[in-house]
Amino acid sequence: MEKLDARTKWSYCIGATGRDAAYAMISLYLISYIQYTMNLTVAQFAAISGIMIVCLIWDAINDPMMGIIIENSHLKLGKYRPWILMGCILAAIMIFLLFSVRPTGWGFVAFFGVSYLLWGMTYTMNDIAYWGMLPSLSSDAGERNTLVTLMSIFICVGQFTIAGVVPIIIAGNAVNAYRIVALCVALGFIAFQLLTFFGVRERHHEAEDNAGKLSLKDIII
Repeated sequence: MEKLDARTKWSYCIGATGRDAAYAMISLYLISYIQYTMNLTVAQFAAISGIMIVCLIWDAINDPMMGIIIENSHLKLGKYRPWILMGCILAAIMIFLLFSVRPTGWGFVAFFGVSYLLWGMTYTMNDIAYWGMLPSLSSDAGERNTLVTLMSIFICVGQFTIAGVVPIIIAGNAVNAYRIVALCVALGFIAFQLLTFFGVRERHHEAEDNAGKLSLKDIII
């Protein structure tokens, strides 16, 4: 059994920092940003809340679909790494747009609906590929458990950094402050995932080929 190399181990785990910082930025501060910097009516804010619920429902459908697409892909750069890179770049763009583009009234509601949906889909692309790559890094359960434990530390670093630093920075001109923070988070997301993309070496296990291809029909049945 080939031992997991240190470069792959640390590149994979440290990469989680930027991913979860990006997720925390959206989950913790997007609604606050909209509520306190946008002049919306009660009906418009209610529509935004409804859009978020619809997107959550769609996410439950999109997750297995994206998993099937990634699992059945055969790309030159690997099964998972290309999706990790594409997902992080596209999701980073959506983060910046969500905290930067500011049409008024129902125009913002429409913009938010499209952008928030795309954010969820692009982050899912990265997230499914990132976690799906874990079994390909090592066939040893002990090594995989070590990876998850170490990765959890960097996940907490990313989340707690955003939770602790953003409230301090958002002062004075909140609109510009949110825009700058969103840009930094987006660039950090890409930087940390580039570390994973270039540092991780995917391994091809014969068991994966023997397992057969997964389809949407298999999941439903």
